[in-house]
Amino acid sequence: MLATRTQPIHITAPALPVARVFHQIRATDADRTSLQRDLELSQAGVTRHVSALIDAGLVEETRTTPEASARSGRPRTKLGLDGRHLTAWGAHIGLRSTDITVCDVAGRVIRHERLDHNVQAVSAESTLNHVSERLSALGTGLPDPLNVGMAFSAHVSTDGHLTSTDYGWSNVDIAAHLPFPATLGTGVAAMAGTEIINAPLGTDSTQSTLYFYAREVVAHSWIFHGAVHRPHTGRTSTTFGNANTLKDASRRGLTATTFTELVALARTNPIARDVLNDRARHLATSVTAAVDIVDPDAVVFAGEAFTLDPETLKIVVSHLRSATGSQLRIQRADENILRTAAIQVALHPIRQYPLKFV
Repeated sequence: MLATRTQPIHITAPALPVARVFHQIRATDADRTSLQRDLELSQAGVTRHVSALIDAGLVEETRTTPEASARSGRPRTKLGLDGRHLTAWGAHIGLRSTDITVCDVAGRVIRHERLDHNVQAVSAESTLNHVSERLSALGTGLPDPLNVGMAFSAHVSTDGHLTSTDYGWSNVDIAAHLPFPATLGTGVAAMAGTEIINAPLGTDSTQSTLYFYAREVVAHSWIFHGAVHRPHTGRTSTTFGNANTLKDASRRGLTATTFTELVALARTNPIARDVLNDRARHLATSVTAAVDIVDPDAVVFAGEAFTLDPETLKIVVSHLRSATGSQLRIQRADENILRTAAIQVALHPIRQYPLKFV
């Protein structure tokens, strides 16, 4: 493990030339010629960076394009990510569940586990010790990680402290309770960061995206000029989170104990559907307010509120379009976004400085 201290991350597109080459190989069907063109690097520079990444075991030559060979007489060898022998550990610590994962440096999942863990029921020290122990157990028999990343459903300050009434934590120094150095991040920012790592460099960086997450907490971040930004206070809200939605259902005489049960019940029970629709309308109001401020080109919706209940997404999108009159591009994040956020926080420093970690 080569990380030396625990610190928060600010998710941005890579700046170093070798990191940009590494990113482009991940994000595109790249070869040396396309790297030179897309990144505006010299042939010698591309050759040097690709050779260094191959020697480090991070990149490999995958195949030769026969069509290019036939046209020009020169084979164009495609490049892909290697790094299967190098691991990283990641965790997303939510209010009531935690996703832990071991991945390789290409982001491929090796092992994954979801822990039922209520952070409000125990101390911060107990939570961080528990997650650290489970991560170590998950990585048993595999190479030591190059980096460990931890994401939280709450704001992490620039000095690595976390204060959250939802968690019941007050100015917790995260590093003081971890047995290893780690990079730290806010979950919704890490989720938004996936939009950056999946986007080829050289595309229009002036496009902006609002990323809106709703599960146990409701939070948002936005992306512009190749970086993820969060509100300065980093406040999140549980007012329209899953737990309060279930409480509303209980007050109306429903017996669903999980959000999944409530969504299933809503298929046949109009009261359950009304509960979810009321929440959807509140979420729609929040999203519309954020869009009015940020004025993004696209909105990405993530979290169980949208992935488990497509009707909620329909209501929110309909309200958003009627209120703004804009032609926003609408996307829904995949259902594994918490695992992806954990991986993002773990791999971000490696993606920024790939040769420093091997």
